[in-house]
Amino acid sequence: MLALLSEIDELYESVTLEPGSWDDAAFAEWVEARADGIAGLDREAVKIIHRAVRRSQRLQRYWLSRPKGPRDWRVRVDEALGSAGWRPGLDLAEWGMRTYPDPELFDELGRRFRATNFRPLGVTYQEWLAAED
Repeated sequence: MLALLSEIDELYESVTLEPGSWDDAAFAEWVEARADGIAGLDREAVKIIHRAVRRSQRLQRYWLSRPKGPRDWRVRVDEALGSAGWRPGLDLAEWGMRTYPDPELFDELGRRFRATNFRPLGVTYQEWLAAED
């Protein structure tokens, strides 16, 4: 799950910094390159991944029309989509924690929660586990 979240971040980085390198075929190739990993996920997770791809397409179109912008790709995501840009990553991390709870994934969930909601998650890993039981 952490690898997939990282790959989504790398997709966002690439489409914001090099939007001219992306077209419909490149997005399809990105999804196809992850087909084996995606195939093992349930329908909810697959929908989240496709939502992340659609957001990356919006990012690509936004930055294609604006050749100059901030150097940091994260700031570019914020400028183009606001906190909604980070929602698919948060949703996927939440799905992962419900399915495969892990302390490292929980740390990633906390990071993504903060980026999306502008506040800390507010619970520890143990508290989160107890609440899910």
